[in-house]
Amino acid sequence: MTLFKLGVSNVKHNFGKYLSYFISTVFSVFMLFLFFSIYFNKQIQAFSGGKVKVDTAFKAASIIVIIFSALFIWYANSFFIKSRKKEMALYSILGMKKKEIGTLLFSENIFLGLFSIILGLPLGIIVSRFILQLLVNMMKSNVNIKFTLEPNAVIATILIFAVVFIFNSIRSSKVVYKYSLIELLSAEKECEVSTEGSKGMALISILMIFVGYVIAYTKTLQGGSQMVYFGLLVLVLVVTGTYILFNNLIVILLKRLKKNKKLYYKGENLVSISQILYRIKANSNVLATIAIVSAVAITALGFTFSLYMSLEKQTALAAPYSLMYKAGNKELDTKIYDVINKHKEVKITHRSNISIVEASGLTNKYKGPNGKDLKVPFGVKIISESEYNEILRYSELNKSADSLKMVKKLKLNKDNDCFFIEVSTTDKKGFLKGENVKIESSKARGEAFNLNIVDSDVNGVLGYNLGGTTVVVTDKAFKRLTNNNAYSSILIRGYSLNDSLKSEKLVSELNKIIPNEAYFDSYFSEHVSEYRLMGSYVFIGMFLGILFVLSTGSILYYKQLIEAFADRERYRILRKIGTKKKETKHIISKQLALIFGMPLIISLLHSSVALAAYIVKLMGASKLVVESTLAITAGYIIVYLFYYVISVSSYTKIVSSNN
Repeated sequence: MTLFKLGVSNVKHNFGKYLSYFISTVFSVFMLFLFFSIYFNKQIQAFSGGKVKVDTAFKAASIIVIIFSALFIWYANSFFIKSRKKEMALYSILGMKKKEIGTLLFSENIFLGLFSIILGLPLGIIVSRFILQLLVNMMKSNVNIKFTLEPNAVIATILIFAVVFIFNSIRSSKVVYKYSLIELLSAEKECEVSTEGSKGMALISILMIFVGYVIAYTKTLQGGSQMVYFGLLVLVLVVTGTYILFNNLIVILLKRLKKNKKLYYKGENLVSISQILYRIKANSNVLATIAIVSAVAITALGFTFSLYMSLEKQTALAAPYSLMYKAGNKELDTKIYDVINKHKEVKITHRSNISIVEASGLTNKYKGPNGKDLKVPFGVKIISESEYNEILRYSELNKSADSLKMVKKLKLNKDNDCFFIEVSTTDKKGFLKGENVKIESSKARGEAFNLNIVDSDVNGVLGYNLGGTTVVVTDKAFKRLTNNNAYSSILIRGYSLNDSLKSEKLVSELNKIIPNEAYFDSYFSEHVSEYRLMGSYVFIGMFLGILFVLSTGSILYYKQLIEAFADRERYRILRKIGTKKKETKHIISKQLALIFGMPLIISLLHSSVALAAYIVKLMGASKLVVESTLAITAGYIIVYLFYYVISVSSYTKIVSSNN
């Protein structure tokens, strides 16, 4: 029998040992092919226009899958190397040369890799048809995307995983050269020394994480470069604090439990607490990494799903009317009206004429789009109170309950009162309340107006394309402005339709006749754009989240298998002194509950703060947002419980085996 055939035979006869690793590698191949098949799909690439960069998003996601899969397969391979060191020693004792043992291990890895690609690719090809349709549905697109087998996707997947598996196979084959026969025989007896833990470092870890939380909640939404700066600071503080916490605070708490004699000597606690302390040094960095990756996955999923659920509200803010454009050209106005009436699939329910005065303003504390205090006059659009309320009443904002929570009906009591709408990522409403704003002509002549800001917000009613910094004034004050020749104004016409989502053909025709300078925008266009963008993001987030949870769960599972092989002798001794199988399983259950529970609790804590800082402040704690976030968190917990259960079962079988 050749070494390659022997390697294949080993895999076949010990497939149960390889099953979890094999499933994970097949899933990695499957996932990467899915992302590549979408990225290389010509129809998906056609979606990438304007601000919707669907193909770019999938390219970035593919890179993440490649990196994460490579790291995961590397770690999983480490488990097999360690668990088979004794087997390598036995081969050596039986007369096999190191070169032959290395070739055998290389053959096994190549066979597993080849089989993973052979199974993962067809699985990806079969499922990709449905995945593409799922993506289209999430984008709420009417386009019928035809499934085509993309040769580039197949070639790219094979090449990347061929490199990954060959690299891991070479690594496996070199192990036998790194260790002596004695080291290979005693591999299972290798132990990790428990760290003592530092109280000072434990306090520092808590302080770092707490400061990171405070900054995340108070500073990261100030906008501009400050958002990037504080975001990086939070990342450094929380990640570093998490690693220090697992290496110090967890150890100290366990040692406190050990000193509590009443608890320590109760039942099997003596063994379970000692076991965890014995392993904590080796587990700490892995657990910290899993906690951070899990927190990122939960936060990303919660954030993207919540954004997706609130898109109706965001679309109404982006384009409040079914159709909006700059009016004034009578010929164009008539033509547009005739085109709308020609399309019988929709009907006009209301027509608004919104007069907007363009001026310049100056006020203290106001941070513009870049998040910096504006010390110089800035451009501002001024509308009347009555027209502001008319927009709320007749536009798409009135059809969305969530939108009405963000922009409410306005009542100004005094002539010099105003409502200020910022173009800023300021973290709360009313930021400029009580301030004064000076309004003057952008032509630097004419009467200046000093107004009192009775309230402020970051959500406007003119849409994203036209909006900008906006000031709402009383009708009387607005009339004074329009009567002053120093101030220029424009007229915006807004049409409300009975069903904006049926206006695709109408919008397409209007795009051909309305010039660019007319600020034309439509609810339908914004709806399509928002859902294409966020639909692709949620799709990517969902599948990356699945990959992350399966990979991190598998890493914990492999880690416990490694420790189970090392602990067999200890549990054999426990059986000899009378420990029953039920008691053994109870000890293992307690031990693994802490191993799985620690990163899960920390990740939930991190993600809760992140989601509170971003989702609640940016979108409000709506019932839909909270429910979607809780559902994602619950799903994550269920998957981790599944890995916990199979880890306890596998660990118990290994330590209970006499073989």
